[in-house]
Amino acid sequence: MAKYKNYTCLIVDDYSTARRNIKKYLIELGFTCLEADDGEQAMAIILHNPLNLVLADVKMPKKNGLELLEGIRDDENLKDLPVILTMIEPIEEMIKVGMDLGMNDYIVKPFDVFTLAKVLEKVIETEGGEAL
Repeated sequence: MAKYKNYTCLIVDDYSTARRNIKKYLIELGFTCLEADDGEQAMAIILHNPLNLVLADVKMPKKNGLELLEGIRDDENLKDLPVILTMIEPIEEMIKVGMDLGMNDYIVKPFDVFTLAKVLEKVIETEGGEAL
């Protein structure tokens, strides 16, 4: 299932257990993973590392996932970086704000590798230009 070999994802979540579970799935799909426990730390990593994807929780201290998304979309060099937001429940208002800010998709936690793979197929393009 290593479809995303040579792809790097930043996992942003204030709960280490959530990061560990998400990382396990991403590695199974072929990703190399970096981790951050809040949006401030994530932005520093994003600015200094080439990434193919950011998977960020919407609720975190310091800078939440929506604020991180806004910062990414406001940066001319980062605006096309795919961002998937994670949340514990699909709160319509939060989804709408995420869509307005330019998230590529969202996923409700907990999820399994197959659910993640389906979302990734919609969000990430292969090097050939077609979606996986």
